[in-house]
Amino acid sequence: MFEDTFYQEYALICKTIVNPIRLKIIEIIGDQKLNVTEIQGQLNISMSNLSNHLTALHRIGVVGREKKGNFIYYYLAEPQLLEVMKKMRAVVHSIASRRNRMMIDSNLMPDKL
Repeated sequence: MFEDTFYQEYALICKTIVNPIRLKIIEIIGDQKLNVTEIQGQLNISMSNLSNHLTALHRIGVVGREKKGNFIYYYLAEPQLLEVMKKMRAVVHSIASRRNRMMIDSNLMPDKL
C-alpha cells in the first residue's frame, strides 16, 4: 500500500518537473533565492507563463517561496534536486551521444529510430 502511494507521488513530481521550461527554472534558481523578475530575465517567456510554472512547482513542493518586502523570492525546497538533475544531465548527454553515433553508423534519419 505504502509503495503504491509512494510511486503515485513520485510520478506526480516527475510529471510536473518534466517540462523544458520548468527544468530551466529549477536550474536557474539553483541554490539561490530569486524573485520572478530575476528568473524571467533568464527566460524568454511572459510573466504570466512564468507565474503558472512557478505555481505548479510550488504546489508539488519543489520550490518554496518567501516574501521580503514587495517581492516574493523562490528557492528550491529540496536542494538535492540539483544533484539529481546534474546526474540526469550526464545520462541525457550519454544517451544522445550514443543515439547520434547509431544514426551515423546506420545512416538513419532521427525520425526512423
